[in-house]
This record gives sequence, C-alpha cells and structure tokens, in this order.
Amino acid sequence: MGVLATFDAQATWAETHVCDSLVLGNLERLGATWGRWNVQTPWAADGSLAELLDTRRMELAQLHQRFGIESVDRIRLLPEAPGWPDRRLEWQRLHALDGSVVHWVLEGTLVIYLQTDSGYLGVLCEAGEWLAIPAGLRYARDAGEAPDLDLLVLSAPVGDIRPGTGVEGDPGLPSLDAFVETMLELTGHAADE
Repeated sequence: MGVLATFDAQATWAETHVCDSLVLGNLERLGATWGRWNVQTPWAADGSLAELLDTRRMELAQLHQRFGIESVDRIRLLPEAPGWPDRRLEWQRLHALDGSVVHWVLEGTLVIYLQTDSGYLGVLCEAGEWLAIPAGLRYARDAGEAPDLDLLVLSAPVGDIRPGTGVEGDPGLPSLDAFVETMLELTGHAADE
C-alpha cells in the first residue's frame, strides 16, 4: 500500500494519503515517482548482488531507461547493526545528489522525506516498492531504531553529495517508528495496547 504524508515547514503532520494516485500526484510535482513490483519470494540475505540483479533484469532495465541508472548498491541493515546509530544520523540529514537515485526496498520498511517549497513529503516504502528521486532534490531517510531492511540504491552518475540550500539542521521529521505509529492511528489501524 502506498502511503504519503505531507508536513509543513515545522515538520508538523498535515495530510495522509493511502491512494496510489494521490501518492503519485504529490510526487510528480517534485519530479519524483514511486512504484511497486510484486515480491513473491524474499531474496536471500546472503545471496550475491549479481544473482539478485539477474533475477530482476526486466525491472532494472526499466529503471535504467527511465532514470539513467548506472550503479547499484545493496544495503542490508539488521537489528543492532554495528555503527547504525551514527549511520542513522547521516541518513536523517537532508541532502541532495547531483544525479537521480532510486531506493528499492527488497525487504523491510523505509521512510523517505522529500523537501518541498513549503515543507516535506514523507513516503513509506515497503517490500517491493521503490522511490525515484531526481537530481538536486533534498531528501532524508530512516530505517528505524532496530532496522531490518534489505535495500537497493540505484543511482545515475553522481558527483558530490551536497547539503543544498533551504532549511538547515534537523527539521524534526518523525522517525520511521513514529511515522508508522502515527499513520496507523490516523488510518484507524492502531494496535491495541
């Protein structure tokens, strides 16, 4: 299910969209896009990247054609991953790339925040879903306190990672855990305590 939340400049939650067409419509205004491919069987966590890429040749060819993808990195984060707290702080900082980047979630959940002129869009990506971010658009991401994430990061030729302009510092956007909790409450699916 596609989930997109809008936030104002102070990172206050404004609207929640769970309709694919509304998710896509909001993203298109930024030049970003989102999609989903059916994941019938999980990829082996210990499998090689080459084997994984071979099983998804068609999807990768589509991403290459659409976004000029030239490199693929696989990021596997497990609960209590060494160095995650420091790496997580880096992920949560807004930055932009000189080339397009696609985050394709193989397993687990990831929230990606995109900066807009008036605030932020938060996109929840689950297994099989991908988010393409155009060059120059500032974004941040989070995999949660105890990540269990298998992610492909596909990028076009990239120069420097740059902080860009606009809001400086931590905008106070919700962590993945807080995003999911709030989204479940707002959609009437909160777990009973």
